[in-house]
Amino acid sequence: MKKIFAIICIVFVVTGCKKEYYYNTYITNVDSVYTSYYYQTVLLEQQEITDDIRPAYLKAGDTVGVFALSNYVTESDLASGISKLRSWGLYVEEAENLYNQDGRYAGTQSERIEGFQKLVDNPHVKALIAARGGYGVAQVLSFIDFSPLENNPKWIVGYSDVTGLHIALNNRGIESIHGPMVKDFSDDESVESLRKALFGELQSQSITTNDNCVEGKAEGRLVGGNLSLTYSLGGTLFDLNVKNAILFIEDTGEANYAIDRMLANLKLSGKLDCIKGVVVGDFTSMSQGNDRPLNEIIHNYFDDLNVPILYGIKIGHGSKNLATYLGRMVTLEVTADKAEIRY
Repeated sequence: MKKIFAIICIVFVVTGCKKEYYYNTYITNVDSVYTSYYYQTVLLEQQEITDDIRPAYLKAGDTVGVFALSNYVTESDLASGISKLRSWGLYVEEAENLYNQDGRYAGTQSERIEGFQKLVDNPHVKALIAARGGYGVAQVLSFIDFSPLENNPKWIVGYSDVTGLHIALNNRGIESIHGPMVKDFSDDESVESLRKALFGELQSQSITTNDNCVEGKAEGRLVGGNLSLTYSLGGTLFDLNVKNAILFIEDTGEANYAIDRMLANLKLSGKLDCIKGVVVGDFTSMSQGNDRPLNEIIHNYFDDLNVPILYGIKIGHGSKNLATYLGRMVTLEVTADKAEIRY
């Protein structure tokens, strides 16, 4: 019998209706109303994802697809990045909508869905790398058929808006890669880390332990990504399953109070009580205003969990964006000298 990937309670107070969903299917019961006790029980009974569907690592001669589900790009935006992919001995298949434009988007919703789906369905394409982020993935998530990736998995690569795809995949037990997108192949170390991840050479990521790190050791699936995207998908069919996982967060361009609001949501939902560790990536272009410093806000939500915290790794929206595997069982270890993720 298939595993239950997510169990979420949706509330309709007026009717006293209780809804749960299994495998993107809603099941409605009218004999019970929502209570905090009921919600906590549902979350505690949520099954940990134990499947580990790992795509094959790339080799010279393989074909990778470049897709655009978010903001539009031009050929000049991607020329350097595509050239870099070819320098690795890879062939590049471009999504049919890659250079389309519909307002801010890389084509209409139907064009973006079709362009991405054809790459997913193409058995010769071994990895799909996002052209860029922006906004648009949330619009199309429910129209994408991810089932072919369960039997023919391929690496999906990107960050920021692509967090929506990572969540959809990781909730199915499929690994993915959080890393640079083709438009921003600018930092050599970041691009090399992506090459290593794609070709199976990435063994670990580490930083020197700093005052914001919390010592400890944990094992669990590394999941998450952009905090705004993770927060926005809460309570939906694509709500992130964090049961016994290590949560990774990063963001950009937010007010500090907005980060507090997002973390409060994760806390109030009970999700933070389910995690075994935390990895805090780059939070760039933030605005503090009259709010507390960001590190204080983050520690306010995580310190009482007594889990290891790796704080400040260069993963996210900074000029350096190191690649990391998501959906994979990893070891997080923070000592007095080094904070490390081992894959």
